[in-house]
Amino acid sequence: MGAKGIRLEEPGDVKDALREALAYKDGPVVVDAVVDPLALSLPAHVPLHTATTYTLSLAKQVLAGRLDDVIETIEHNVHLV
Repeated sequence: MGAKGIRLEEPGDVKDALREALAYKDGPVVVDAVVDPLALSLPAHVPLHTATTYTLSLAKQVLAGRLDDVIETIEHNVHLV
């Protein structure tokens, strides 16, 4: 297809990978970023409605017998709090 590919596996490499992608002038660039599938994507400010619906989602998962999934998500994201 003619696109340059850049694979990004470490968070510390983001700046260099994006700099390389933006500097490439010979065509399109695809940046393939490997991420933690359990990492939460949260904005800098979480509106009350978002926090409420997320809490409801967690409660529904617990009631559906998926407590292990809830605990795993919390373990993967506790460092972000």
